[in-house]
Amino acid sequence: MNKFVALVKATHWPQALTMIVLTTAASALLGQSGTQLFSVFFATACGQASVGWVNDYVDTKIDRELNRRNKPSVRYSLEPVSLKVPILTALIGLVPFSFLAAGWLGGLAQILAVASAQVYNLYLSRTVMSWLPYAISFALFPVFVAQSKSSSLWPSGQIILMSALVGVIAHIFNALPDLAIDKKAELGGLVVSLGEKRTLFVLVALMLTLLILLIKTLQP
Repeated sequence: MNKFVALVKATHWPQALTMIVLTTAASALLGQSGTQLFSVFFATACGQASVGWVNDYVDTKIDRELNRRNKPSVRYSLEPVSLKVPILTALIGLVPFSFLAAGWLGGLAQILAVASAQVYNLYLSRTVMSWLPYAISFALFPVFVAQSKSSSLWPSGQIILMSALVGVIAHIFNALPDLAIDKKAELGGLVVSLGEKRTLFVLVALMLTLLILLIKTLQP
């Protein structure tokens, strides 16, 4: 039971569940239902689970050294080897369900979004470019959703830009709580590189930009 709970928590379930619900709901609002809506749900779930599991797999050593009690590798003694089969299973499921959900181009967008998130996990999470995979993955989100409705439906450039901004904002909100610990441990990342004051300035600027774009989008 503890292993099951640990695996669920290792998906980073609050963020994962949010994206699963948001994606599935957006697709449903566009008119999808039945098996195709299930494919959207399952493709998103596979992608989100794989990203969370790889993140914990990569960060096990750091999490244990810093005694991060909220991490499954520390709280439940979850070993990295226990994540290998779930990761592989999720990635295998991701590919067919992405194409079933949104066709070739939309499915490719979903797969690339997950690939971008995995690049973050494996290479960029501790660098000043840690924001970039978030921007790319979130920018691809409306493409996947739109294509799940129709191969002729594409989000506007403004929607894609807004989604990318949301991604960077999400990254900052996700990284800020760990700023002090990451800085003390000499770990990198955009937020650590900027420091708290400059990060908050960037965050406000991004949110204001997003608000302006949203107002323009909503104007008749």
